[in-house]
Amino acid sequence: MKRLALAVFMALTALVALSAFGQNPPPNPQKFGENIDVNLVVLDAVVTDSRGRQILGLDKNNFVVKENGVVQPVESVEYFTNRTLLNSTEENAPFQVERTHDERYYIFFFDKPEEGRLWDRLARARSGAKDFVNAMKPGDRIAVVAHDVRLKVYSDFTNDKAQLIHALDEVAGNGRGLTNGDGPMMKAINSDRMMSATGTPYQALDLVANAVRGIRGRKDLILFSPGIVDNSQQIANGMVMNESRYYEPMIESLNAANVTVHALNIQEDFTSLPFVHQTLEQTAAATNGEYYRDVITFGPLLKRIEQQTNGYYVITYYAHHPRGSSGFQKVKVSLTNPEMRVKARTGYSYGG
Repeated sequence: MKRLALAVFMALTALVALSAFGQNPPPNPQKFGENIDVNLVVLDAVVTDSRGRQILGLDKNNFVVKENGVVQPVESVEYFTNRTLLNSTEENAPFQVERTHDERYYIFFFDKPEEGRLWDRLARARSGAKDFVNAMKPGDRIAVVAHDVRLKVYSDFTNDKAQLIHALDEVAGNGRGLTNGDGPMMKAINSDRMMSATGTPYQALDLVANAVRGIRGRKDLILFSPGIVDNSQQIANGMVMNESRYYEPMIESLNAANVTVHALNIQEDFTSLPFVHQTLEQTAAATNGEYYRDVITFGPLLKRIEQQTNGYYVITYYAHHPRGSSGFQKVKVSLTNPEMRVKARTGYSYGG
């Protein structure tokens, strides 16, 4: 029976996203002794067998989380699914129904080329996004944002297909986008910062991450971009030689908000110099997403991303660090059953 249940849970790949100080943390970190701070860490994981079939029904006893080789007690495990993977009634599902959630969150982020370049490719990307919207599940929530001279939000999270299609059409213009609203992103966003301090895509992505941090669960950000390089970065021999000062803050915000970036390059020339790909590839890797380098058509790749998020676990545990310290904590995530597979980010930032 267990083998039969596993055989029907299909996924194209395994994806795990880890974030420190995850969604809905305690208002004030708990204190442990006089010199230790205790903070909540939230991670999400898709588990598969050796053939890529998703595995449901796991609990906290099935996961092993280690920091510096020391096992961290798992506090809780919840399961998020769009129910595509279920082939039986909930009464017979291989997990406790009260541990399931239907929500999936996607952000379409269009990094718009300057001076009208690549508009045909951008139009194809928007067309692929529209197909994605038309096929969305009832529990899906999608937001549409873009960056030109600054970050612009054209739709907050919604499952209203007509609203999302309209927002995707607006991306082609130069409208102001939303300046306020009651949705989860606009309620949390720093509007002053959006207007005056998002001149680079790095800053825009940073602000989006901070605005969605309060939403529990993973957020998958689909980034359509021709490549990201700001005015402070030097290019020599086709390579970016220095890191933007906005890069690390962006990565920390994305990881802290449990945002996974899937970057799709919209360049037409597949022989582009390496600098076109560097930041996109690094950002996807740092948030445990994927980078799609030479994109011919967008639809199949968007479908692949959608299938990767059919179901995932949210795992929480408490991390201990010296009070006032900051840094990057390496983490190793594994399973008690070695026949199962999980791919985890290498760690999380804390303090600072």
